[in-house]
Amino acid sequence: MTGVARLIPRTLTWVLTVVVLISTASAQKKGNEGDQPAPLPGCEGKEIKSGKEKGKQERVFHAPQVKVKEALLSALAALEFEAKKNEGNDIEANKKRHVGVFVGSGGEKVVFHLEEVDLEGQKATKVTGETKKGFVGRAGQKSWTNAILDQTNCILEKAKT
Repeated sequence: MTGVARLIPRTLTWVLTVVVLISTASAQKKGNEGDQPAPLPGCEGKEIKSGKEKGKQERVFHAPQVKVKEALLSALAALEFEAKKNEGNDIEANKKRHVGVFVGSGGEKVVFHLEEVDLEGQKATKVTGETKKGFVGRAGQKSWTNAILDQTNCILEKAKT
């Protein structure tokens, strides 16, 4: 057998392996889009999913700080986060890790700070949050800050009715 004839089976094996890996990754990516945690009851009509935002995100809620903190903790639990620190005006939580084809996902850390503010003569609560990605599995990690704040808003709106 010539040198070229010996390379053909190896090349075909390599090409087939790459095709299988790419199609598996593509199928997983499509599946992951639908694998977003389900919103809490009453919030189903609103799209709540992770994004690509970077840096700190802020929201002001027209509710007392105690109520906003309760809603924020509920939102974290609904989106599969576990609160590691819950002291005073600060909350830190970590996302559970998941295994992927190439890289694991999850493991993100979110940090929130609550502050009571005066908004047009009424008391409100400003929440500042940020998603911090870890070194391990960074490629599969996402920004969850806006999704958590959206879920928190939905919980607070639902509580008003």
